[in-house]
Amino acid sequence: MNYRHIFHAGNFSDVIKHYVLTLCLEKLRQKNTPFCVIDVHAGVGHYDLRSTLAQKTKEFERGIELVLKSECIDPSLEPYLDIVKSYNADNQALQFYPGSPLIARHFLRHQDRLLLSELHPVDAEKLNDLFRGDSKVRVFNQDAYISLKSLLPPQERRGLILIDPPFEKRDEFANVVNGIKNALARFAHGMYLIWFPIKDPKICHQFYEQLQHLNLPKTLLLEFFIQKPYDTEKLNGCGLVVINSPWQMDETLKKALPSLQTLLSNREGHHVLRWLALEQPMEG
Repeated sequence: MNYRHIFHAGNFSDVIKHYVLTLCLEKLRQKNTPFCVIDVHAGVGHYDLRSTLAQKTKEFERGIELVLKSECIDPSLEPYLDIVKSYNADNQALQFYPGSPLIARHFLRHQDRLLLSELHPVDAEKLNDLFRGDSKVRVFNQDAYISLKSLLPPQERRGLILIDPPFEKRDEFANVVNGIKNALARFAHGMYLIWFPIKDPKICHQFYEQLQHLNLPKTLLLEFFIQKPYDTEKLNGCGLVVINSPWQMDETLKKALPSLQTLLSNREGHHVLRWLALEQPMEG
């Protein structure tokens, strides 16, 4: 309940997470049938990078700001960067960063919906204010894992579920595994995007093994290190698991990740892209 994403908004991890999020959403839009996006750790949805809290860490300076200034990025990042630019005045210093709710809202058509779950009551109220009057968006002030039970399956039977915990609890990886197990039983054809921090790689490998015991459909794993994990108390990188991964997402990422690695990490940074499960992909 004490976590505030404003300290980390727009950092390297947000760049990786939100870039992959846009790739998933673009794939969903390729079909005319309606889809639903469910974000179960929604936060406040919008961040002022000039605020006192954001200025304490200035993590965005080593994340989204570097990417926006770069001329050596892959074209597949442009939709994500265009959304960020749309919340900032032309030729002005970066001030606002859209969270995953606003990024998802950008991709909705008239037939699509966005469901947002946020446990913190103050943040949930800010989300309500942000989307007040928007008939395509609903906000739920409840625990993420309750939402994974109560909101699935969506009536559209197509969609993306974003799971992005703050990982303040020691058992959060176990909670994610259990949440995914229950969610897949309700909505096996859904696309799931799971974000997690990488401090100690051994703990992450245990997480992968636990996920593989769930008999997953086609599932892609991305590990993005900004430095070698010599100190397992530090944030050394971030990871993403994409269940029911969109067609050719791995190929898109293979092309884009090298330039992001150069921009966002030190010389010892690296990334890993591999399959956790190789069943035939579900139609998205």
